[in-house]
Amino acid sequence: MRWLILLFLLGACRAQGLPPDYALLARGGVAELRQVALAGEGYARMLAGWRLVGEEAVPLAERAEFAWRYALFLEGARAFEPGWEAKAAWRVAAPLLEAAQDPRAFSAWERLLPEDEAVAALLRLGEGERLWEALFRGRAYEALLEVLPPGTRRDLWAQALYRLGRYREALPHYRAWAEAEPRGFLGLGYALWRLGRREEALEAFARYPHPEARYAQGRVLEEMGRVEEALALYRESTPEGLWRATALLERLGRKGEALPLYLELARTESPYADDAALRAHFLAGTLGEIGAQETALALLQGGLGLLLGKRPGPPPSPPPSPPLAEALRVEALLQGGQEAWARGEARYLLWRRPEAWPGLVPLFYRLGMYREGIRAAWPTALAYPRAYRAWVEGYAQGEGLDPNLLFALLHVESRFDPRAVSPTGALGLAQFLRSTWADVARMLGEPPADPFDPESAIRYAARYLRWLMERCQALGLEGVERLACAVTAYNGGIGYTSRGIAREGSLWAFLRFQERDEPREYVSKVLSAYAAYQAIP
Repeated sequence: MRWLILLFLLGACRAQGLPPDYALLARGGVAELRQVALAGEGYARMLAGWRLVGEEAVPLAERAEFAWRYALFLEGARAFEPGWEAKAAWRVAAPLLEAAQDPRAFSAWERLLPEDEAVAALLRLGEGERLWEALFRGRAYEALLEVLPPGTRRDLWAQALYRLGRYREALPHYRAWAEAEPRGFLGLGYALWRLGRREEALEAFARYPHPEARYAQGRVLEEMGRVEEALALYRESTPEGLWRATALLERLGRKGEALPLYLELARTESPYADDAALRAHFLAGTLGEIGAQETALALLQGGLGLLLGKRPGPPPSPPPSPPLAEALRVEALLQGGQEAWARGEARYLLWRRPEAWPGLVPLFYRLGMYREGIRAAWPTALAYPRAYRAWVEGYAQGEGLDPNLLFALLHVESRFDPRAVSPTGALGLAQFLRSTWADVARMLGEPPADPFDPESAIRYAARYLRWLMERCQALGLEGVERLACAVTAYNGGIGYTSRGIAREGSLWAFLRFQERDEPREYVSKVLSAYAAYQAIP
């Protein structure tokens, strides 16, 4: 009993140091929660309302309002933390709003598409164009086809059927859409191509005067073996088309024709620009085109410049930001032992005052919310925190690695989120698959640790990266080539990387002609982050 009294007194003392609305929230009674929900401030107001949504003694309209605003807050905050999923809140808010006959119920249910319950609710609540557009945006294509009147909105008919894989049924709708809007010819061409009717697809694409259609024509012609016609169309198409054209020309031994296209692509804002500049530099060197090589080096931006000894400038500084008086509430919550509430208050401040991010991001980092802080601060220097600094520097140096490289790797892999899980099942701060995690444990001579433990993830990442550097050195690579090989292998696997280098004859050819886009982009991202960390004191 004495311990219970002591715990109660400790809690009361802590609550006394909390902001007034949080002190009421800590008491937790319905009357106190309602007072905060109706007249409180910040996250306390949001959380108090959310705690009342299941209290039937509270008027339905109030509970619906509380659920709406809490779900809207979670949607805007986009937090990377379990229990902060907006969809779960919308599942509570939507039926409450509908029961209260609140017109916002339609919008709430729409956020839950294509779930069956949400489809049924929208069919109850909506009609006409608003309903059709909502079902289409929510990917509820079967339901959309059931309610679309025949002969109306041919664009929706065509696209819904296409996305359901019903290409033949989509054709007449695409043709009708194309009569009213030329873009319909693009979809018609793709549907015909899916059906193997390539000549008809080419005719459809030709009737839409847009680079997207020229690219699509090029793909069909390349598939048919009509390479010269494909090349002509790729040159008039999208950056992706130019990228395919350069590959075709190089494979045909026509490097002199590929070089100006690489330089053209390097001048675009596309994801291929830095890769094109890098390739143009090497290609110009083999052709003895010194002027073109200098132009390519000047055009090369981002981290890939490190591979040529070109160090990018530092990221821009964040704009000045005056101290936020509201941030004192976060400090008070931390002092009061309420870290979860402190994180909520910080998220609320950023949601309500997005322009104040330079003053809030350091607070996010103090609270361990690195992913959200990096997103808010991107692409300034503030987006490159040295999270878990002691562990990163200690384990990197123990493995003979530059700590900045390990910071860059973790920045790209998870944005320093130890709870991160990828769609492919990669886990934790360093995004290991379980099989690779077990391999590294064997290298370390120990049972596998917890991949969600940040210190273990950093230790394993440092050991694995060192092992990859050693494997790449065994392939005869040194310096920046070894670095590019190891970073590629961290993403794509050492087998994929070593086979690709052997197939293409060199690392540089592999970086250009590898069959997967993800490792190619990954190298650029890691090296860009590496350059940023090197440039920031």
